Amino acid sequence: MTKPSEINTEHQFSAALNKVLAKIQKGPRAFTDPEVKDFCAKRFRNIFINEAIEDPIAMKAATEKPLFGKDTRPAKQKVYERFIRHDGPAEWNIDYPQARNPVLKNTTLLFCPGLLTGLLPVMAFQEAFPAIEKKYKIRILQSDSHPMRGCEANVNDIRNAVEKGIGLDANAKIITKGKPPKDVFVICYSKGMPDLLTALIAMPELKDRIRCIFNWAGAPGGSPLADNIYASIKDADMAALKNLTEIIKVVNPMINLGDKVRRLDEYHIKDAVESITTTYRQAFLQKHLKEIDKMNIPIFNISGSTTVTEVPYFQMQGVMELNKYDANNDMQVTQNGAKIASPMATDLAMFHGHHWDLSYSPFPKNMRFGSAHLDHPFPKEAAATAMIKFAFELGLID
Repeated sequence: MTKPSEINTEHQFSAALNKVLAKIQKGPRAFTDPEVKDFCAKRFRNIFINEAIEDPIAMKAATEKPLFGKDTRPAKQKVYERFIRHDGPAEWNIDYPQARNPVLKNTTLLFCPGLLTGLLPVMAFQEAFPAIEKKYKIRILQSDSHPMRGCEANVNDIRNAVEKGIGLDANAKIITKGKPPKDVFVICYSKGMPDLLTALIAMPELKDRIRCIFNWAGAPGGSPLADNIYASIKDADMAALKNLTEIIKVVNPMINLGDKVRRLDEYHIKDAVESITTTYRQAFLQKHLKEIDKMNIPIFNISGSTTVTEVPYFQMQGVMELNKYDANNDMQVTQNGAKIASPMATDLAMFHGHHWDLSYSPFPKNMRFGSAHLDHPFPKEAAATAMIKFAFELGLID
């Protein structure tokens, strides 16, 4: 098989794709093949670049302002150098064909959200999901995972989505009359990844219905920041709402529970934070990772990387703390904490963006706490579209 570094023309790409597809048709363990992994990573990044150049906000963020003249770099180069962490040969000018538009009749996109979902000023993929659903006629179903309780408790939310079609729709509106999906492919953000892994162990029968998993800025390995937060709240009194509000602001200062919080009686902040500590997550993986790998579900790791000067000022201390472990952290998790390390898992990309930038729309200007880094220019729709087109091209979804 031609090495990915040697695939530079449409003809070479077609030949390499056909070889990959032939391997995949023989069985899912094809994704343990290093050559298949290399091809997948390069193709995914290529699709993302082609999609991102159509995003005017991303292009504005990717266009530099030199001291003299204009930024004359090609659009693909701007996207590549701004949004993809790279240390190898440049990939922006590779002549691959455009990925086909997906046509899905049997597969639903299931999104598993992270900690604090619904408590921040915006939702993950808030504009991207409705736009994608409208453009490609794809059903998008979001698990109504509780924003502040442990992974084990959130298994029931994922069960409701997969078995009953109950959760949130593409617009994050509550689905009152669910239509059970057929098969699903899953995008898991942040704590959504350990939530899903926990659900797989609790309901191993799901393995036959999950086509593939995109671990999007996930936290399967936990975070040292969660370790620190848990140490500070584990002995706190959680009996009163006032105390609950105070404790949740330790987790994130932007949270205001207000008077109309859904499912207030289900809040278990200690369990939520403990479930993403490194100790808790590493114990889970040590016990269950081989079992998960044997389920033969392709898992694709996509992580983020930022710097202390690129995050909201109230997150700077966290980045500096994580820098002790990994300078390529995304302000919430390190690369080691963000990735599943098993034969069926493939690293697709490390994107240049912080944990919120990768998934959230810009925060309203009156809710940015004076921070200049809550505008979130990362092209979310391009990223989600790339995941879908990539999976469709490989025959993982239909």
